[in-house]
Amino acid sequence: MEEKARVRNILDAGPLIAALNSKDTHHRWARETFKHLGPPFYSCPEAMTEAAAMTGKPAAIVEMIRAQEIILAFDLYTQTAGVLALLKKYQDRDMDLADACIVRMTELTRDSQVITVDRDDFAAYRRNGRDLIPVIVPPTKAR
Repeated sequence: MEEKARVRNILDAGPLIAALNSKDTHHRWARETFKHLGPPFYSCPEAMTEAAAMTGKPAAIVEMIRAQEIILAFDLYTQTAGVLALLKKYQDRDMDLADACIVRMTELTRDSQVITVDRDDFAAYRRNGRDLIPVIVPPTKAR
C-alpha cells in the first residue's frame, strides 16, 4: 500500500508567539495545534526573527530549530524576485517581509498549508497570483 505524502506545515510567526506566551489569546489553540500536527514545522528565518523579537525568547526558538522541530526551509537571497513581486502586489495591505516569504514558500511547495493567526491577510493573499492558500487558523468566536 502506497503511503500518502504528508502535507508540509508552514509556520508563520503568530502561532509560535502565542505558544510561547501563556497570556496570548491564542495560546491554548497554538499549543494544541502543534501537538496535534506534530513536528517538523517549516518556516523562514524572517518569521522566526519576528517571533523572537515579539516573545523575547530567541533561545527557545533556536532550540526548536536545533532539535529540528522547526526547519528553516527558505532562502530569501535565491527568492528575491518572487518575494519582491508579492510585496509590490500586496503593498496596499502592508504585507510584511515574513508574510511574503511564507506565501512564497507555499508557491514553492504545492502540498502545503500555513499555520497562522493572521486570518484576514492570508484569506486575501494568493499563491501564484490566483490560488487560495490553505490555512490552519484559530476558530472564530461565536457571536
